Amino acid sequence: MNVFSINLRPESDFATELSGDCLFGQICWQLAQDDSLAGSIDKLLEDYDLHPFAVVSDPVISFKKGTVTEYLFRRPFVPPVERPFAELAFEQQKALFTERKRRKGCRWVIVSEEKQLDPMNSDAPVNRVDIISRYGLHEDWQPELIYHQYHNSIDRLTGTTGTDAAFAPFSQTLTAWADDMCLTLFIALSDKLSPEAFTKALARVGATGYGADASTGKGRFAVLSTARFDLARLGAKKPDALYTLSSALPAKEIYRQVCFEPVVRFGRHGNYLANSEFPFKQPVLKAAAGAVFKPLEGYWPQAPYVGRSIRGLSKFSETVEQGYSLYIPVKLEA
Repeated sequence: MNVFSINLRPESDFATELSGDCLFGQICWQLAQDDSLAGSIDKLLEDYDLHPFAVVSDPVISFKKGTVTEYLFRRPFVPPVERPFAELAFEQQKALFTERKRRKGCRWVIVSEEKQLDPMNSDAPVNRVDIISRYGLHEDWQPELIYHQYHNSIDRLTGTTGTDAAFAPFSQTLTAWADDMCLTLFIALSDKLSPEAFTKALARVGATGYGADASTGKGRFAVLSTARFDLARLGAKKPDALYTLSSALPAKEIYRQVCFEPVVRFGRHGNYLANSEFPFKQPVLKAAAGAVFKPLEGYWPQAPYVGRSIRGLSKFSETVEQGYSLYIPVKLEA
């Protein structure tokens, strides 16, 4: 498989969190509706359990620092190596608490080809203030603003909110991105799907809207550029673990250690299946992006992705969910 980076620019608020597995589902619907892109979707999915035709990462924020592009990846979910608390002197204990507090406020690590990802570097995580200082941003800069928008449901018969509980006011959580924000998406494609076809399908998702309330203008984005990319250049030269770029379902009995934060996906079908008798999928528990997997000896992946496919979560047997994830090779042990 070949790996590519795709730059996106958000152009509206989002009512659904922008994630790789949800984007994969919407790309599948675009392919299903237009056979001219990559042929039959059934053909693409026939061996998905062993050989996925596409693996999509969660988008990450990217900045230009001189001639180098730097990415803000989610802080690796690895417990810090610390001396036993009881062995420390009082001043050392205070310093440890201060450092723990600092780390809790740090969401990202800055990664580039010149600044490789190191999960064990306790000084690597950065917060919003560090980002503002590094890239010369306005002091009020926020990468995204999460806010609540309130609505009234209207009774179409009376033209009012009515007195029934079905027409009670409700709130919606929305995410607004900073102006001129650049998001980078990493994808791996097999020979079954060309980068041109994937980019075209992705651009259609961005034009029509991603996630909930797309019909009201939410979830719009523009595709800026596509280029080949080698994720190994962002990681260690002699790795012993894998840092995941999207939520994943790890394969059984091949990892010595798995450090992850659990995330549950409560999926819903798209397109015409959204109005079917069974519009909802069963919830799926996965390891969130930023997990670190340490394979057993002899089980290092030969593909640019880890994880496995997810089936059996819907009344429709053809339904699949992305349990795969791209990875960056990293070093855990000294």
